[in-house]
Amino acid sequence: MLKSLTLLFSSLLFLTLSLNAQSIDLDKALQKADKEHKMLMVYLHRIGCSYCNSMDEFTLDDDKVIDFIEKHFIFRSVNITTDHEVTFEKKTTEGLEFAKEIGYNFYPTVLFFDNKGELVYASVGYKDEFDFLVILQYVDKGLYKMMTLSEYKKAIGFKKNSDGEIIDTRKNAR
Repeated sequence: MLKSLTLLFSSLLFLTLSLNAQSIDLDKALQKADKEHKMLMVYLHRIGCSYCNSMDEFTLDDDKVIDFIEKHFIFRSVNITTDHEVTFEKKTTEGLEFAKEIGYNFYPTVLFFDNKGELVYASVGYKDEFDFLVILQYVDKGLYKMMTLSEYKKAIGFKKNSDGEIIDTRKNAR
């Protein structure tokens, strides 16, 4: 009886995970980005990551962030613990394997690809909605080609405080 219950539970768990897993075709997303003159933004995250949860709840759920992403990017979310198929450069792998192959195994990470599929910028770690909007603007304007993010922040009014931390000193920025 116990063996039957264990087998039934295992089967249900496998079925649930299989149904929740999705296939994410980044090649098709890149084609769409090219057609719409946008960049591809890929959000890598995982279950059980408190920083990923904060990024989901506070940053990616912010109205200004949502609007900016919808206008300027093709967005794809890859949960590396549940998404079992990611297609990129005509190769299909599991989400975790994709993240490792692309060279990012810290979460959350947001990857930005130009419409030719070249990785042009990566934002690693949790960013609040204000900092993330600055990153989105920096990438969208193509400024990563000309200056570092720190230089861009300084140019738009960020300054270092006495602890060496870069802070936003722009009026009404928040």
